[in-house]
Amino acid sequence: MTSEDILVLKLGGSLLTDKSTPYTLKEDVLEAVTTEIKECIDLGLIKSLVIVHGVGSFGHPPVLRYNLHKGFKDKEQLISMSKTQQIVNELRKTIATKFLDKGIPINLMHASSMIVGNKMVITNHAFDSLKGFLSLGMVPLIGGDMMYDIGMGFSVCGGDQIAVVLSRVLNAKHLMFATDVPGVYNQDPQSGTNAQLVKELNINDLDQFLKTLDESSKADASGRMRGKLLSLVPITDQIIKGLEVAIFSMNEKDTLKKYLKGEEVELTKILYN
Repeated sequence: MTSEDILVLKLGGSLLTDKSTPYTLKEDVLEAVTTEIKECIDLGLIKSLVIVHGVGSFGHPPVLRYNLHKGFKDKEQLISMSKTQQIVNELRKTIATKFLDKGIPINLMHASSMIVGNKMVITNHAFDSLKGFLSLGMVPLIGGDMMYDIGMGFSVCGGDQIAVVLSRVLNAKHLMFATDVPGVYNQDPQSGTNAQLVKELNINDLDQFLKTLDESSKADASGRMRGKLLSLVPITDQIIKGLEVAIFSMNEKDTLKKYLKGEEVELTKILYN
């Protein structure tokens, strides 16, 4: 295994779960996603893989219900946090089992055991075990979690941030965000306007791009993409050095496979040129 072989693949919470209904998994989507990933592995298109998953409708409702996103206030919250982790662990186990059913040597890992943050930003991590299992040929599976936070006691750590940090630590070749939409649009695709998919976005133009979107729409014109795009700023230097970043939909069959084959597909590449 070399760093050029490593793909960090983030499976979005909106892709895998129905965010409009608490604790609802899109079972057909998970089946299709795991099948395509196995096909890519069998074809040699993926040699070394880390999967990061969002928690979607399994994590957001209890976090908001118990106000865990506001950080540690008193010890009465601790049972609530434990309950939230148990709910999310059911999702993790289901995802891991589906990959295992496909014959993929998955290794379920918890971010809360490996990262520390400060005001919701990862500041320290211990990924030696993850790197070790990856070198053996296992596929680490790690998802959004609550992390110990030196400024807030604990805080939410989303999968996007975890994926970005891992891409740097592992010096990955690919960082890919699988979502329920084809990529980033120049306008809010739900606004009724003629929104166009942005096929390439220069990381150095990101601030101006988001500013233009905000000016053209009362809503967050990039939808859920704003946080995803901003999470890439800390790895600008990695992108300049050649880290390939793409945002795409896995609702469309074989998009991942075609992309890794070098075929033309509908998605957004984040690059430096």
